[in-house]
Amino acid sequence: MAIRALIFDRDGVLTYFELAEAAAFFRPLLPISIWEMAQEWQAFGEARGFPTSVDDERRFFAAFWEKERARHSLSPAQHEALLAFDYTQFVRPFADAEAALRQARQAGYRTGVLSNFSLASLDASLHAAGLAESVDAACAATVIGASKPQPAAYDRIAAMLMVEPHECLFFDDEPICVAGAQAAGMYACLVDRRRQDSDVAAGVIHSLEMVPAVIERLAG
Repeated sequence: MAIRALIFDRDGVLTYFELAEAAAFFRPLLPISIWEMAQEWQAFGEARGFPTSVDDERRFFAAFWEKERARHSLSPAQHEALLAFDYTQFVRPFADAEAALRQARQAGYRTGVLSNFSLASLDASLHAAGLAESVDAACAATVIGASKPQPAAYDRIAAMLMVEPHECLFFDDEPICVAGAQAAGMYACLVDRRRQDSDVAAGVIHSLEMVPAVIERLAG
């Protein structure tokens, strides 16, 4: 067995969203909670269609904030502040993420990110988190038209990395997505950051510091 590429989910594996800071940003701008706003955002995206390109994403946000302005009778200043909102400023890398990607590249592996993200700006979020320089290819579900655990999503990232699925080792924090990768022919491992330790033999790790141990076990 020869692994040539390591593929990671973004949210919960490489990065997390600084929710408290985002809530503080929205608090003076909207009369609803960040959770209620997120529900309105989801409903808007499902009705309109989530953006499939960065240009479409700009139009998406402009239309959504205009809808919020009218729905909640926002002031011009509140509306302008929402139009300037950049979610990537609240994306944070886990402490072990950059090193895991960098060391994988140094060891000769190609690196990819496969996310069920509903926005097109996955690359921008990786740049904001300081991870983009160590990523060879990144796929967001809304852009490629397939989401995990659909086989097409895994096939697409493998093709972008110029490897076959059986040459990939995939890491995700959702069991269904790990199972999807395995069904697509990849080796896969669950990342559960709630755990205090890892069970490499069972395919579960609590930290990306354990990635080399997973590779070593597969090679053995």
